[in-house]
Amino acid sequence: MWRILEWLLVLCTLAGLVAVIGYGMLLFGNQVFAERIYPNISVRGLPIGGMTRAEARTALQRRYADFLAAPVTLSFDGQLWRPAAEDLGLSLAIDEALDTAFALGHQPDWEANLRLAAATWQHGIDLPLHLQFDQRVAQITLRAIAAEIDRAPIDASVELRNNIIIVGTEQWGRQTLIDETIADIAAAVQSLQPQEVPIRTRQLEPRVRDTDLAPTVTELRLLLSGPIWLEGRGGQCPNGCRWEWPVTQIATWIKLRNLTAVDGRPAVAVMVDQTAIRAALTPIATALREEGGLPRVDWNNGNPRIRTPGTPGRGLAVEEALARINGALYGNERTILLPMRELPPPVNPDNLAALGLSEPVGIGISSFRASAEYRITNILAGARQMDGVLIPPGATFSFNTTLGPVTPERGFVEGLAIVDNRTQKEWGGGLCQVSTTVFRAAFFAGLPISERHAHSFRISWYEELGEPPGLDAAIFTGVHDLRFVNDTGGWLLLTSKVDLRRQQLTMILYGPPSNRRVEYSYRILERTPAPTQPLYIDDPSLPSGVIRQTDTARGGLRVEIYRTVYTNGEVSLRDTIPTTFQPWPNIFVRGTGR
Repeated sequence: MWRILEWLLVLCTLAGLVAVIGYGMLLFGNQVFAERIYPNISVRGLPIGGMTRAEARTALQRRYADFLAAPVTLSFDGQLWRPAAEDLGLSLAIDEALDTAFALGHQPDWEANLRLAAATWQHGIDLPLHLQFDQRVAQITLRAIAAEIDRAPIDASVELRNNIIIVGTEQWGRQTLIDETIADIAAAVQSLQPQEVPIRTRQLEPRVRDTDLAPTVTELRLLLSGPIWLEGRGGQCPNGCRWEWPVTQIATWIKLRNLTAVDGRPAVAVMVDQTAIRAALTPIATALREEGGLPRVDWNNGNPRIRTPGTPGRGLAVEEALARINGALYGNERTILLPMRELPPPVNPDNLAALGLSEPVGIGISSFRASAEYRITNILAGARQMDGVLIPPGATFSFNTTLGPVTPERGFVEGLAIVDNRTQKEWGGGLCQVSTTVFRAAFFAGLPISERHAHSFRISWYEELGEPPGLDAAIFTGVHDLRFVNDTGGWLLLTSKVDLRRQQLTMILYGPPSNRRVEYSYRILERTPAPTQPLYIDDPSLPSGVIRQTDTARGGLRVEIYRTVYTNGEVSLRDTIPTTFQPWPNIFVRGTGR
């Protein structure tokens, strides 16, 4: 029994001794680690036991210095960015970890400290190191990097500069995916080791693609593939003319307009200006135009009517030509034969009244008293050719053109005329009576006379009615003409009347009211006596020994006629018509034939 008690006493003593030693050690530990971290404590695997707070901070900072200097390397397409932790809003909660580590074993409750110290000694404690991530800072840094990476998409484009097609190809854009990249950074930095993080991006599609404009480019290249050649025959081009429309001209007709296609895709429409093509055709149509013949018109006591219809003309068939031109612009054949169509006579029953022929504007009268039969015949034939003739506004009237061929088929006969400075037979002898009378109608209408020729010698017929000398007009077909201009601004109608009883010829010009008045005077500048010596001319067509007188001697005269034309009371024209009548000898033809 005593043995048991002894052993119990020994055990109690030993227990007390252990307690005393433990308490002593606790007291010693509290004293030794009062400013230090208890042993066997680490932060994220880094032992910091026995270190002061400052030493532990330095150790942790040293360990993660590389990480904090460049926690991630951001990469894109061979480019690298190494932002510091602070540029990404990253920071390590070192003080938080040290606070936790230092709190172990330094609590006011010594029993709890004892238990914790024992557990730490036996098992050790590894504390976490928290990483703080302020993504707002990371977004600022990534936006700056995105400015180097991002690019806006460029739409495909097409434009026409002069005749050059400028094609801009599409370029895809690029956008940095900031939120997705931040998520990758957040995952990568959890290791607290420097990592490479690819920057995430996405492609931005252009609104207008190359394929959207491909049809437009193809169409433009076809339109501008070469010049357009136009060929036509008629009018000013009796043997045919050829015109070129160069590519530079074609380009001016082309307009581009943005629109949306039926499938919703953007498109550019090519429009060819048809009005511009019509304008380019206008001078060509003018060159090819063949005016129809004017009708012959009866005055009909102030109610004009068509006696002989005019003849159709020919002109460019504009609508058909436009169709062919557009076909050529979109085809390979660039040469066009211009189509022609028949044109109605320029004056017809539908528009005759619109000519405004309402009153006489000029009257010419001459006498052919005691004329030979041949002369009267030719005066009648010539007057017929002048009767019912329309003269368009601005046109120049030509007596010879209006008269036409002087042939038997048209009622003309041979008669005496001044040819080669003597009177001899000629087809149409006496037609100067008609030209003189037409001249007087134009003279008294106040029209500008653009061509007029005096007779070689003074002729009594043209002064029968008291007219002054010099109010005549000689013609010789193919050589001398009578021409005047219709400057009234309206149409004129020339009519003729032959009074066989009184042996007078009258020419009247009808038209709209011209408000013109003509005054004239004349002055004889010089008189020359007739030659006293006769002139003999050999004529092999007459038998030898035959002598025939063809001309009677008469004196010469130089005279000027002065005309003043008033329009609405104001002088609109002053002109002088000079005439020189040569002195004329007695002329005989002498036969030299067998």
